[in-house]
Amino acid sequence: MEKTEGHPVHRRRPVLLSDKSKLVREKLRGKTFLIPSFVTVVGIFCGVLAIIGAVKGHYEYAAKCIAMAIILDGLDGRIARRLNATSAFGREFDSLSDMVAFGVAPALLGYCWAFQNLADEIGVVVSFLFIVCGATRLARFNIAEPGEGKQTFVGLPIPGAAAGVASVVYCFPAPVTSYPFVFFMLGYMAVLAVLMVSTFPFFSIKHLKLTQGNPALNLLLLSVAAGVTWRFSRPALLIGANFYAFSGLAGYLHRKRAVAQKQEGAGDAVA
Repeated sequence: MEKTEGHPVHRRRPVLLSDKSKLVREKLRGKTFLIPSFVTVVGIFCGVLAIIGAVKGHYEYAAKCIAMAIILDGLDGRIARRLNATSAFGREFDSLSDMVAFGVAPALLGYCWAFQNLADEIGVVVSFLFIVCGATRLARFNIAEPGEGKQTFVGLPIPGAAAGVASVVYCFPAPVTSYPFVFFMLGYMAVLAVLMVSTFPFFSIKHLKLTQGNPALNLLLLSVAAGVTWRFSRPALLIGANFYAFSGLAGYLHRKRAVAQKQEGAGDAVA
C-alpha cells in the first residue's frame, strides 16, 4: 500500500492467467447450456412447419420437416453430452419438442393426408390415439431409471413411430383417394400407437454396429447405405423406417416361437 498526498492507495492484486482462464471457462460453461436447447428449438420449429404443411396440403414437405426434426433430435442429446451441458430442464424441454414434432405433427399429417375426406370421424380417433400413446411413451421414458434404455428401449420410441408415418407419406405423397388404403392407414397408425406403449425391446440406433471391431468396414457400409438412400430415397426410407418400427414385434414373435420349439423338444425328449 502506497500513499499519495496523504491518502493510501490500494494496489490491485495481479490476477494470474490461470485464474482468468478458469473464469472464462466458468462463463462459457453457463453459455453451453444454450447450444443444445437451441437445437431443440429448431426441432420444434420443424414440427410446427410440418403441422402447417399438413394443414395446407403440402404433405411431402411436411414429411421432410419431420425427418429433419428426427435428425435434430439425434443431435441435441449428443451435443449436450459432449459439452457436458445435460440438465433436467433440457430433458423436459426435449420431451416437449418430441411431443410437437413426433406426436402432433405426424398424427395431423396422417389425418389430413389419408382420413379427412374418406374417414373423418374414425380418423380423428386414430390420430388422437397416436398422440396419447406418444405422450405416454415420453412420460414413461422420462421416469425411467438413469441406467435404463442405454442399449435398448422399452416400447417403440416416438421418433420411430413418426418416421414410419412420414416415410409412407413421403413415398406416396398424393392424397389418399381409395378406401382400402384408408383402412390400411387406420390399422397402420393404430399399430404404431400400440407399439409405442408396448413392452417390446427396441434396439438403440446410436449403439448399432454393422460389424464388430472394424471401423473401416463400418464406414464403407454406411457410405454405401447413404448412397443407396440418396439414389432411392423413397423406397429406402420406407423400408428402413418400417423395419425399425416393427423390429420389436418381430423380435418378440421370434423369441416366442423359439421358446415354443424348445418346450416341444423338451416334451418329445421326455416322451
